[in-house]
Amino acid sequence: MTRVLVAICVISFSFCSFAAGDFPRLQLQNSEMSVSLYLPDAERGYYRGTRFDWSGIIERVDYAGHVFYAPLHVSHDPLRHDSVSGPAEEFAMFEPMGFAEAVEGESFVKIGVGLLQKGNSGKYRFHADYHLIRAGEWDIEQGPDRVSFLQDFNGERGWAYRYRKTIRLLPGKPEMVIEHQLENRGQKTIDIDHYNHNFTLIDGMPYGPDYRVEFPFAAPEPMPIKDLAWFRGNAIEVDEPLGKRSLWITIFEGDDPGGYNAALVRNLRNGAAVEFRGDAPITRMVFWAVERAACPEPFIRIYLPPGHSKRWSSIYRFYAGTD
Repeated sequence: MTRVLVAICVISFSFCSFAAGDFPRLQLQNSEMSVSLYLPDAERGYYRGTRFDWSGIIERVDYAGHVFYAPLHVSHDPLRHDSVSGPAEEFAMFEPMGFAEAVEGESFVKIGVGLLQKGNSGKYRFHADYHLIRAGEWDIEQGPDRVSFLQDFNGERGWAYRYRKTIRLLPGKPEMVIEHQLENRGQKTIDIDHYNHNFTLIDGMPYGPDYRVEFPFAAPEPMPIKDLAWFRGNAIEVDEPLGKRSLWITIFEGDDPGGYNAALVRNLRNGAAVEFRGDAPITRMVFWAVERAACPEPFIRIYLPPGHSKRWSSIYRFYAGTD
């Protein structure tokens, strides 16, 4: 049992899950909704891959009889790079801290994960399996409607950071806020990207023609996506079921004029929807989808000289078909 799990049980033993073959998780609630999320754990955690931030992996959100989010894969492998669900976040998708300077066998830092070992490839591959040298430890504080994850991490060759992620439910509303604070405690400048993959499924219905994904900006002209879908107007619409096929498109890249960090995913059959809005300007918006997830992905830039810090947050609102 890790130090983190001991701390959680002292705070609220009723929310800890220790059944054989189960994963540590907790539940947040307010008067409108409940959120089930997994706890980071290097030995027994639901997600132990080397890509996504281990903190705050959301299993599901329940609101007004609707279920939001689901695992991306039916068969779960905790070490698979994308065995996650919900608003999973990744730091430095293209080049983590220390990767470029490291030689084969040396370490680099992945925020929210820990210290990884560079292989024989000179280019970082986000989907590759990197050896985890040392997982970052977490201090966790939890209340009935909020949880905060704190990670102080010292890497090698001058890389170090302090990262806090808080998930809280707003009183009396079907709304969830995800807050971040990252401080550069090392000797080198942090210059990376951060994005939320937003693996979204509503009521278990496969993503396809029965969904509509809307953005706060419009396509200058209709953009086809693999002859299966279109980005036209301010929305992505799918012409036919995806089956085993996938969609991928960059729908915005450049300087955010303000308000572009947002999207809404709606189930057209029953009207249930989830919308997010972030307070950090984006550098691009990517959309990726398979049958088990529609993913509007807002990317932001994080530039932190030594001693500097950054705060950013996103608010999620959930809608029933009658809203």
